[in-house]
Amino acid sequence: MYGVSKSYLSKVIRDLLEAISVVREDVSKPFESLSRAERSEIRYYMIVVAEALIALAYHIVRRGLGMEPETPSSTFRILLEKGLMTREEFEDAVKIVRLRNLLVHRYWVVDDRLIYDNVRRDFRTLLSFVERIRRVYGV
Repeated sequence: MYGVSKSYLSKVIRDLLEAISVVREDVSKPFESLSRAERSEIRYYMIVVAEALIALAYHIVRRGLGMEPETPSSTFRILLEKGLMTREEFEDAVKIVRLRNLLVHRYWVVDDRLIYDNVRRDFRTLLSFVERIRRVYGV
């Protein structure tokens, strides 16, 4: 086991926070006023949010805990069991990964209005998780 890389965690967290910022900016506008490019930007940055969240979780579980999870959900479950993620954070993380899978693999069935309504609510739990990771790993 190599241990976590603080520089890697910092980079992934920066990417994650930047993606959240872009999505928040886009969804601050009324849905009807969003251009096609802005709707696409929300899709893209939600994929970035999911990928960064997965990368962060895998790194901690693999390098920090010495475990080899098979899926993002199993990775989040390990973080939940180890007390690094709350139940609400776990559930939101799984939903974000499911959204990513839909956007990447079944993009033709995506309802942009539904995505807009769901991501508009907030990233409170995700940000709470990020802050805990920063505290625990000193990044």
